[in-house]
Amino acid sequence: MRPFVKICGITRPEDAVLAASLGATHIGAVRSPTSPRSVSIEKARAIFDAVSDRVETVFVFRGVPMEEVLEDAAGSGVRSVQLYDAAEANVRAAEAAGLRVYRVFGMEKDSRALPVLDPPPSDAHPALLDVGGGGSGRRFDWALLGAQAPEATFIAGGIRPGNVRELLSYEPYGIDLASGVESAPGVKDEAKLRALFEEVF
Repeated sequence: MRPFVKICGITRPEDAVLAASLGATHIGAVRSPTSPRSVSIEKARAIFDAVSDRVETVFVFRGVPMEEVLEDAAGSGVRSVQLYDAAEANVRAAEAAGLRVYRVFGMEKDSRALPVLDPPPSDAHPALLDVGGGGSGRRFDWALLGAQAPEATFIAGGIRPGNVRELLSYEPYGIDLASGVESAPGVKDEAKLRALFEEVF
């Protein structure tokens, strides 16, 4: 079964359109005070509006107070959010606002085991394993995924066209890329995107 493919750190609507046309199932834009890929609410809305009829759009928040998450999600028109280091109370607040929440579970580059995914991810409540807080280009040892990656969990960190087949051998539910398909932070590279989807499909 083909995995879901989330292209994240989108900063330009044209990149979102290209990724969706090639087969992306999810498009992510970032709101973070420390990320070079962070976009304004207006830019996020333009990105999401360009593809929301074809893919699931996800607003990614890191280091943003919960009240701002709710305001920014409403302002962008998005219905799914990805939350780093989110307390359960914040997850519940987002879900109460009608948002689908992707919980992020952090990994270290030299981790020797997967974290406990609690609560267990599901299609309604997906999760994401990531190294370095998003866009770092670092990966963990994918052999830790075992014969099959955890259910309803996207794998992120250090994925690129040249190594994605290795990751696909673990049958991940979804993969999430940012820097691995870029020519510069937030600028997606058409050749790399095409190469990625040739490997995936």
